[in-house]
Amino acid sequence: MTNDLPRKRPAGAPQRQWRRPVPEDHINNYPPLIAGAIAATIAVVIGYIFTLGFIMAAWLFAAHGSESTVQVLRAAGIAWQVLHLVPLVIGTTTIGVLPWGFLVVPILILWKATHWALKSSQPKTAVEFIRIAISISLIYSGLAGLIGLISSTNDLYTGITSSILHTLFVALAVTSVCIITYAPSRTILTDALPKILVDGIRPAVISFGLLFIAGSLLTSVSLILNWPQVQAVTTLMAPGFIDGFFMTLLGIGYLPTVNVWAMSYLLGPGIMLGGGVVTPENASPGALPAFPLLSILPSESAVLAAFFVLVPILIGIAIYFLMPRERWVAQGDSIAIALSFVVRWREVVTLLVSVGLLSVFVWIAAAASSGSLGTGYLKFIGPVPADAAVAAIAVCGLSALLTLVIPRTVMSLLHCWFNREAITK
Repeated sequence: MTNDLPRKRPAGAPQRQWRRPVPEDHINNYPPLIAGAIAATIAVVIGYIFTLGFIMAAWLFAAHGSESTVQVLRAAGIAWQVLHLVPLVIGTTTIGVLPWGFLVVPILILWKATHWALKSSQPKTAVEFIRIAISISLIYSGLAGLIGLISSTNDLYTGITSSILHTLFVALAVTSVCIITYAPSRTILTDALPKILVDGIRPAVISFGLLFIAGSLLTSVSLILNWPQVQAVTTLMAPGFIDGFFMTLLGIGYLPTVNVWAMSYLLGPGIMLGGGVVTPENASPGALPAFPLLSILPSESAVLAAFFVLVPILIGIAIYFLMPRERWVAQGDSIAIALSFVVRWREVVTLLVSVGLLSVFVWIAAAASSGSLGTGYLKFIGPVPADAAVAAIAVCGLSALLTLVIPRTVMSLLHCWFNREAITK
C-alpha cells in the first residue's frame, strides 16, 4: 500500500510545516489507540529510568544510609510520581507542596511520545486526534497507579487516587497542547464548540500567562534583595558541595511554585503559612522551617504593596483588548435607547468565558502550589485556591467589564448631549 504523503523533508519547506504529523521511514504505522498505548508505555518507562538515574546519583554521591537496591527502585517510583505533583506521605507526614519546576521532565517526555503517536497513526479527523490523546492519558495514568502500588511502603507511599488523577490531568494537558500545535489546524479540537465560547479561550490563556510572569518578576526581585539570607540558609542546611548542589537544584524546582505564591500575593489573598499570613496589607509569616526560598518572604508590608493591585487591574484591562470585538458606534434618540446599545450580549458572554477560564487556571495553579509540609502549623502552606480564584474574578473580571462599559457609556451620554437639539425636534 503506497502513501501519497512525502517521506522526506522538502528542502525549502518551513519549520512549522515539518512539525505536523507526517509519516517517516523509521516509524511504523499503527491505529490511533494502539499508537497511543505504545507511546504512553514508552513515556512511563523513559520517565522512570530518568528518575531512577537521578535517584541513584543522589543516593551514591550524597549522604545516604543502608538502603537496599529494592528500596532505591521503589523510591524512584515514588519520585517519578512526585514529578507529576502527586502528594507523598513520609511516615505520618504528608508533603503536598511540591516543586513545579521538575514537571518539565514528564512534559517533555509526553510531548515527544505524542509526536511519535501522531506520526505513527496519521490522524486526519478531530475524533482520531481525540482518541490518541485519551488513549495516551488513560494508559499513562493507569500505569502511574500501578507504579504507585508497587513502589509504596509503610513509610513512603502515594495515594492511588491522587496518583491516577494527577498523572491523568498532566497527560491530557500535554497531549491536547501537542495536538493543537501539530494538527493541520490549530482549532481542530475546538471547531465543534460555539465561536462565542472559543473567542474567550485566548484572552484567558494570555492573561494567566501575564499573571504568572508578574509573579515571576516579583519573585526575582525578592530573591535578589534577600540573596544573603537565601545563601546563608542553603549553607546551613547543606554545607558540603554535593549536598549544596542538590539543595540548589531543589530550590530551582520550587521557583515556579513560589511564582504562584507571588501571583496570589499580587491578586490580594496572599499566602497562608500555618499560623501566619503574607498579604500586601499584612505580612506576618510566623514560624517557618529552614528552607532557602522561604527566606524571601517579607516579614513586614512593603511600602509600595498597596499599589500591587494595579498589576491584576491592568491585566483585566488587557483581557478587554484581547477579546474579539465588532465596531461600536454610539447611537440612539434618547438616553435610555443609547444606553441599551452600550453592551452586546455576545461580548458579555465572551468576557464571562475569559474571566471564568482565568479563575479556573488560577485555582488549578494555587491548588498545585499549596498543601501540607508537615503537621501542626505546617499542615497548610500556600495560597488558598478558592480565595485566589475569586480574587481573579473580582479584580481582573471587574476591570475588564468596567473597561468595556465605562467608555461606551460616556460616549453614549455625549452622543445624546451633542444631539439633544435634533432629539428635541
